[in-house]
Amino acid sequence: MRRIMYLETEYDLAEAVLDECSRYTPLVEPQEDGSLFCDLSGCGPPLNIIKAIVKKNYCLSRRQARISLASSRIAAENALKRSRLPNEELCLRVKRREAILVEVLPGREEEFMSSIPLREFTGITRPEVRKLERAGFHTLSELQGVSAERLASLLGKKSRSLERQIRGIDERPVLGLYPRLKISYPLYFSAGNFSEALTAAQIEEAGQTLQSLLEKRNSGCMHLSLELGLKDRVSSRERRLKGPEFRAEVLSAAIIEMLKKAELDYQPEEGRIILSEISLLEWQEQDLFSLLPAEREGSLRLEKTMERLESRFPGSLCWGKEEGRREKILACFDPLRLGVIR
Repeated sequence: MRRIMYLETEYDLAEAVLDECSRYTPLVEPQEDGSLFCDLSGCGPPLNIIKAIVKKNYCLSRRQARISLASSRIAAENALKRSRLPNEELCLRVKRREAILVEVLPGREEEFMSSIPLREFTGITRPEVRKLERAGFHTLSELQGVSAERLASLLGKKSRSLERQIRGIDERPVLGLYPRLKISYPLYFSAGNFSEALTAAQIEEAGQTLQSLLEKRNSGCMHLSLELGLKDRVSSRERRLKGPEFRAEVLSAAIIEMLKKAELDYQPEEGRIILSEISLLEWQEQDLFSLLPAEREGSLRLEKTMERLESRFPGSLCWGKEEGRREKILACFDPLRLGVIR
């Protein structure tokens, strides 16, 4: 069972707290608002890990943190966002000087989510809340009994994931985004479902997510690793890329190839994709006339080639661009060049 920790504060977390989290799990995902997700699955007793993280945070800030523990991201996040908790049969609440901990009891996620008002549910936006309220819905329990067709007519494509999230089921992985020069993506394999097609689809989805993360950083990775957890050992494969790469199809193809070459005696229960040696992509200028990226050195090489051809075939070559075309195009945007257009 997955054990997801969500830590929320009213201030930015110190680097030392993030370092403390990364001591216990490679899946540490800081959020823009200063909060934090950690996947503690298989990392040891979750409560002992949480105590160590809370202690480090309180020593640095002298402020109380709010922490939740659940089997999914959506349940952990909503355990802290809701204004009123249900009875103790569904969750456990512990208050100390260093932190307030709310744990959603395993197996009770659907009942825990059912009492959340729509206005406090983090899985939908304000406009979507108003739309559902106009349709007569006010709590998640009312949505849990709605058919998939009815939910799709109200929320469109989003209803596919929302249908499971309102029951506390959330397949979204916690990504390893700390340390910043390394990205980790977890893989989970259901018992008896380790088929080649299903695994390839999961890895292609991972490639799309990793491409999005790298594009936001304007970066590419040089080194790929694949770790698979087996019964008695960990199978690891590595691959170095020719240059900084961020495209999903390249990353997915490399990971699938490593998976095929891995020596698997048993079906893996989980795995991890690791991107390392992350660096900024080189800047390339845009050619406004061909709409293709052109390196600065490329234009100089082209000019020398054309000079050699011109010497061999004098008067027979054409550059393919009307003289003064650049100035005419720039005149459409620059008022100082209005005199160019005739």
